[in-house]
Amino acid sequence: MFFGTHRLSLDDKNRMRLPAKFRAKIGDDFVLCQGTDGCLFVMSHNEFENFISKIDNVPLSEHEKQNAIRAITSRVYVPEEDSQGRFILPSELKRAAGIEKKVVFMGVRNRIEIWSEEYYHERFEKGFESIDQAIDSLREYGF
Repeated sequence: MFFGTHRLSLDDKNRMRLPAKFRAKIGDDFVLCQGTDGCLFVMSHNEFENFISKIDNVPLSEHEKQNAIRAITSRVYVPEEDSQGRFILPSELKRAAGIEKKVVFMGVRNRIEIWSEEYYHERFEKGFESIDQAIDSLREYGF
């Protein structure tokens, strides 16, 4: 599982590397894709397969749902790392997440999220004022 946050900056060629603690857990086999709420997702191939397998039963005749599947799957990348473990952040994903230079990696249980630093601060510094509020908001799920 992934927990915690890490900050870094893209280099001049839009390259980044996964933080060492996350990298050790995810291994060499991972995908990068557009996530929800303005972030990017990084998932192991196995985790991504579990995530995406939910669409296997959508009939081809469900045209709107097929377009949703296309929107999701067309934004999936398998990064090619250089000898230093860096990979290029695809421009489409960079734009989608509003990333300029600085990013925040956030461990969210079974995935890693990548946020633009500006959006991360805007979204999470104004979020829950205490852990009590966060836990209370999840009460219906057994917290």
